[in-house]
Amino acid sequence: MRTWAATAATAAFVLLAGCNSAAAPATVAVSSPHPATASADGLRERAQALVWRLVNELSPPPGTRTVHLAKLPPALTNPPPPLAAGWVRAQRTLEAPAQPGSAWAGLLAHTPLRQIGTITPGATGSTVLPAPERGIDVAEFGVTLVQLSSTTILIAVGADAAWLPARTPAEHLDPAAFGSVTISAQRWAQAHVVTRTFTAQAGISRLTAIINSGTPAPASVAAGMHCAPVATVYILRFTPRAAGGPSVVVTLGACPHAYNITANGKQQPSLWDDGKLRMAAAALVGVR
Repeated sequence: MRTWAATAATAAFVLLAGCNSAAAPATVAVSSPHPATASADGLRERAQALVWRLVNELSPPPGTRTVHLAKLPPALTNPPPPLAAGWVRAQRTLEAPAQPGSAWAGLLAHTPLRQIGTITPGATGSTVLPAPERGIDVAEFGVTLVQLSSTTILIAVGADAAWLPARTPAEHLDPAAFGSVTISAQRWAQAHVVTRTFTAQAGISRLTAIINSGTPAPASVAAGMHCAPVATVYILRFTPRAAGGPSVVVTLGACPHAYNITANGKQQPSLWDDGKLRMAAAALVGVR
């Protein structure tokens, strides 16, 4: 099972706890690319609606009420960091007549928190949702439980989402601009590398279509994720059809969160690895 580490972007709710986060499972989400006609304001509104939906979809214990405390317990006193451009946030603090263990069992009915596991008072359970819906790059969600007394707890819940597209023109690949693609596949703990070069436009078009439909993976999130490595690493090298054309390298590493793209030697924004490009590369190379 993969686990997600706390990152700068998740600090909005991880810092609420002041403690280690509970392990969260892998969350697989597939999204369409950013709509070309969507306005920045429209994407921001959709991201804001998403974070409030995440916050409000909890299943808290009966008798829970929203509170606005002038003084918070020590575990909740660390302020969240400022939001980066293209991010939105929603937060609520709830008071519930319950024990942490029983309250957490009920909260796990909320989809993003399923299978996280147990949580201790003062700690945060959190998860990351790559490309949760069309036009949204990522959402992050977390819950902190703090015991106020033997019969009362505080539930601090927060969600962040990134809505700002982060793709560059160089990252949009025109299949007609490439004369071939060379795919290298290396299995874990093996020195042998399987390499195949393909010139058929059908294969090149299939690969570029998957890349062009990808969703940006914010670096602050992807860089902080831990994972169980996959068996095979793939490197795709697109060779220009004409002199002076674009040369693109795509690396699907052992940690299957996001893949890297360079165009003419310059690093481009990473894209979420939803498995589609890996499967297409494996099918072409014949690696099983």
